[in-house]
Amino acid sequence: MSASIHDLIASFVQRLTVVEIDVAGIRFFEVRADEIGTPYVIRRAAAKWSTLTATGDEVADAVGRVARELISPDDPDPVVVLHTAVGPEQEASLRAITAWCPAARVAHPTGVKAGDLLRDLAAQVPLRQSYDLVVARERAGDGRLELAGQPLFGAGALPGQDAHATVTCTDPGGMLLAVSAWAGPLEPSGLVSVDHAPLPAGRHTLRAVLERPGQVGFPGIAGLRPHTGSWAEVVAGLPVRLRPPSPRPAHLICAIETTGAQDELEARCHWPAYLIDLLAETPTQFSIMSYGTHVFGERHPVHVPPRVVLWAGSAAQARVALESLRPAPPTYPNAAQVEDVLAELRGLLRQDGARTALLTVGARPPHPRRVGRDRVPPCPLRHDWQMLLQDLERRHGTKCAAICDGTSPVWERLGSAALYQVDAVDVEELAARLDLTSAGGSLTLPFVS
Repeated sequence: MSASIHDLIASFVQRLTVVEIDVAGIRFFEVRADEIGTPYVIRRAAAKWSTLTATGDEVADAVGRVARELISPDDPDPVVVLHTAVGPEQEASLRAITAWCPAARVAHPTGVKAGDLLRDLAAQVPLRQSYDLVVARERAGDGRLELAGQPLFGAGALPGQDAHATVTCTDPGGMLLAVSAWAGPLEPSGLVSVDHAPLPAGRHTLRAVLERPGQVGFPGIAGLRPHTGSWAEVVAGLPVRLRPPSPRPAHLICAIETTGAQDELEARCHWPAYLIDLLAETPTQFSIMSYGTHVFGERHPVHVPPRVVLWAGSAAQARVALESLRPAPPTYPNAAQVEDVLAELRGLLRQDGARTALLTVGARPPHPRRVGRDRVPPCPLRHDWQMLLQDLERRHGTKCAAICDGTSPVWERLGSAALYQVDAVDVEELAARLDLTSAGGSLTLPFVS
């Protein structure tokens, strides 16, 4: 009987109704398929014999009323009755059901519970719809990215079967493995699962295993976990095109203002640390610089140059350098030594062809070369921060981003590639805008060429 119910679960059109009649009472089950074709079991009604006879009604009348509510004789799918006990209530129930549905199939199994049996069998049936891995590919005509399906399991595939797909991970943080079910060649039904795979950037051959309808595993990927974000956001974040990885090395320079309280400095260091961790597995060099405020009030201003804490080091060294920074009280409230940082960089940077990115994190804008309407005193060394910044961009192709906890419009120029407030930073977007990652956006899906 299990084999025949297995076949019915695999082939029903709308729903499979199973009625269980045993020594304790009667239960009505239905097996249905969700939008991706996965069968599931629900219990529609249940009653003990004492409940059915407590009202004084005959058992057959009570069961007949329930059957008329739950079973349609016109359904294209059969009704199965599992009759596992003998007695007046059981016989009366069987007569009521077969009177309402003469085509009902009656079986007399022993030692089974209908709910457990149906759930076990539903996990063993072939797929009703094909399963694909959702991938991104370049459109033949113009190279724009589009979503496509990489076939994994066709309709009729059995649990335990495996499949392989060769894809490319373009994001150092890994990629999303999304499995979609398809009702037809051009008719997607919905997502089966979406998991994040923490794989390194590069080409991978994935092994997928159909564990049961509605469940696909990827053995061999350590740290695989369900994706909790919105799929709509994943689709909306698909970049227009994918830039190939640059053959040139990258150099990220983080210039951090240290004036202020300890919590202010920690907030400023948080995002550079996050960015360094994101890029730790990429061929990127890191530099850390700290700067403060000028000292005015004496006959001649006291000039303390910015500090180069680390130059062209590793990610691990950069994290140590960040942790070594200490807060300092501001000696001037309305500006800081940003222009001195730019002057230091002019002497430090070499024409080595590296992709250079400057991330400035602070609260105060640079000093001007001359006193303006805002009465901010000029840089003691008369550095022109705008010309210095333009020179870095022209000579080294430097991309500039800024994270600020201030309001000066000057930050728009210092963060021409990306500008964020210190409490709201999208680090993945920041890395892409600084040209430190290979994708022309955040490509979190597998790529196929």
